[in-house]
Amino acid sequence: MTHKFSMFRIAMFVAAASVCFTACKKTDGGELGGLPKPDFVAIPSADNPNNITLVNTSSTSQPVWRVGNSTNLLRGDSAKTSFDVRGTYDITLFALGHGGIDSVTKQIVIAQDDVTACERNVKGFIAGCGSDGKKWKLNPEAGAYKVGDANPTAGNWWASGAGDVSVRSCEFNDEYTFTYSTGAFVYDNKGDFFGDGYLGDNTGTCQPSSNYTSTQAPWGSGTFTFSFVEGAGYAGLGQLTVTGLGAHIGLQKVRNGGEVTSGPATAITYDVLAKSHVDGTPGYDLLTVGTNIGGNGWWAFTLRSY
Repeated sequence: MTHKFSMFRIAMFVAAASVCFTACKKTDGGELGGLPKPDFVAIPSADNPNNITLVNTSSTSQPVWRVGNSTNLLRGDSAKTSFDVRGTYDITLFALGHGGIDSVTKQIVIAQDDVTACERNVKGFIAGCGSDGKKWKLNPEAGAYKVGDANPTAGNWWASGAGDVSVRSCEFNDEYTFTYSTGAFVYDNKGDFFGDGYLGDNTGTCQPSSNYTSTQAPWGSGTFTFSFVEGAGYAGLGQLTVTGLGAHIGLQKVRNGGEVTSGPATAITYDVLAKSHVDGTPGYDLLTVGTNIGGNGWWAFTLRSY
């Protein structure tokens, strides 16, 4: 049976080993002995190679495991862990013996994303599990985007109104498509953009993409990449990063730590602030992401799946 172990517990484990190493008495006239020689094997499940069983093959009586940089440690001669995303991961086994404590770290390679994990994690909610990805647009309701400092979704400085759905139709028709298996992020602005002041146009009307300057042109349609960190961010729902010159969600000017004063950024990270499903015919999902622009200031964008 696998037990989660906190970093505090492993610290106590190490401390206990140190005390024993320096203070335990010799028995039978012998020495305490050398350090343990930890070793283990990692066995993938036959049903799902993303599920791994860690088996202690050393003589230590109190094996403790750390998977990657996780703060939730595992204990037991046999411990189970799983990986949602393909990649190379470090596994460390801490071993306690009569002579003290030692550890060994090995790398395991996960060859593929776990398709079953897609159905249960936040990345899967954003990107879907199908090969065509999942498509989003700004939610066609008041408050689809907002900015404020009372909390990330307060909008106490400004929030879009119901009328902006039509006035800013060239923003509400933009499509954002994420594909789980490939990490692709495709932005389609439908050939137009809203002429705001920071874009050098104060008319407040929809413009063709050809009106972008050469510096602004990367804000147009394009294929980029995205990455996702589960459990991170302000709300603990994860952080979504879109990468590539011009990649963005919502307003072009919004970026980490401020608003644009020059050209596009090469990467922007958004905290997932809320997610939900709305039943209906058809039903749809809602996703709110936000970016801190400095201090307590946040822009938040609510997207609707299609």
